[in-house]
Amino acid sequence: MIKLSGCLAFFLLLFEAQAFAQQSTATSNPDSEYAFLPIKDVAPDTAEKANALGADIMLGNSGFGLGFFYRQSIGGPLSWTISISGSEAKAPNETETYYYDFYGNIQKTVIGKVNQLFVFPAMIGLQYRLFKDDITDSFRPYVLAGVGPNVVLSMPYDQPFSRSVAGAHSYFGLGGYVGGGAYFGLDQNSLFGVSVRYYILPMSRGIESLQGQPMSNFSTFFLAFNIATQF
Repeated sequence: MIKLSGCLAFFLLLFEAQAFAQQSTATSNPDSEYAFLPIKDVAPDTAEKANALGADIMLGNSGFGLGFFYRQSIGGPLSWTISISGSEAKAPNETETYYYDFYGNIQKTVIGKVNQLFVFPAMIGLQYRLFKDDITDSFRPYVLAGVGPNVVLSMPYDQPFSRSVAGAHSYFGLGGYVGGGAYFGLDQNSLFGVSVRYYILPMSRGIESLQGQPMSNFSTFFLAFNIATQF
């Protein structure tokens, strides 16, 4: 009887050990299915589409500007772009002065200012994506450069808008820009980014913003926020 009891106890212990091992395996299997998955299977990268059309909201030395651009992939990390933008230009020493008019309203003027100047560069350029195969698509840095015509529009200052437009003059030149930036996110249909650009915009003749101080160099830095749709 003692031997029979010992055998029964041995087989019971063996059965319990096997049942525990099976339960442990069944419990651990679901976790093991995900523990060794590559990161890209969990959060896949999204490649940029071949075309993008959008707008640039620009902040520069003379204030705000607005631009529009089209970008198309050439192949690999290289794309070509076309862009047009507009912003106000000011002389470096312009000083705004505020005063009260006859009706008690606050007015603004610039002493010695004779013309309002607006700059409209239209550029064709190349954009090269950096580290395309080394970092995730959610952060896509690039460098870019472009060349093209530049138009400076001069409008008389301190005149009603209709007279100012009627007295406007256009001046033409050539320019270019260099810069860099990055796009963010994995959205296949939208494009969001930020860039810094330096525009080189010389003119063959001086244009007055302040009386007696003609400007022939309209070069400036811009910080641009890019919003576009991809297709």
